[in-house]
Amino acid sequence: MSKEHTPTVDVVRSIIEQIYKRTTQSYVEKYVDVPSISESRLALLYLFLLEQGMTKERASVLCTATGLVQLGLDMHEQVKNTYEQTEVAERNRQLTVLAGDYYSARYYQLLAESGEIKAVEVLSGAVQRVNEAKMKLYVAGRDGKLSSDEEYWELRNTIDTGLYVAMVEEYAEREEIRRFWIHLLKDTATVESVIGEWEHLKWQEQIPLGFSKFLLQKPGATFAQVLSGVETKALEMIGLCEQMARNLHPAEAQNMLAAITARYSHRVSRLKRVIEEM
Repeated sequence: MSKEHTPTVDVVRSIIEQIYKRTTQSYVEKYVDVPSISESRLALLYLFLLEQGMTKERASVLCTATGLVQLGLDMHEQVKNTYEQTEVAERNRQLTVLAGDYYSARYYQLLAESGEIKAVEVLSGAVQRVNEAKMKLYVAGRDGKLSSDEEYWELRNTIDTGLYVAMVEEYAEREEIRRFWIHLLKDTATVESVIGEWEHLKWQEQIPLGFSKFLLQKPGATFAQVLSGVETKALEMIGLCEQMARNLHPAEAQNMLAAITARYSHRVSRLKRVIEEM
């Protein structure tokens, strides 16, 4: 995000620090890679909750709980269906599953202590929908039955933003606010996902799981076409986010989204510069 430390940036980074403090287990971290937390997504959720009139303290609790659940889901997504039949691989797989369960359970404790019983229900329902989307995407990808780009992104966005969208749906004061923030969360998540794939394609020169794999399954698709499709999607979504930034208020929220999209644009510019120099 922006190098400038605004109050919101500091609060969000403090929330992320609290999430990791609540989940730190040295034994687990010795064998398992802990996923990174999307600072952008938490920042947008925090700004949304403030816009709905919540205190900073309550917004921080809800964001911390959401981040804990997301960390657990992301940990579970690292579990592979196939792995080396070794003691180390089996232990890592088991620890990854247990760590994901542990991270997810920590949110319940936090919300119960804070009296946020409704939020427990909201996040629990969202977890179910996220897991259903993961299964649908896995089966469709395995069988090559994804019918369109839109179907892919509908499932991918449910996986990446389902928890945050559930919070928006529950706490938005008006329908137009609900629609705006849900679109904003999904669009920024799409940008993060597609730029990450683009970077992977350029540095690793191989097709990762995800949108790139879906594009490559289309009849006659080539690696160059996949690369072009990913680039086109990234630029399209950055443009949408820049338009939405202009509609945000107050100024701090607008500046925050502008900083997020500027970071995305910087990554794209760096990729293009590297491509031109190759």
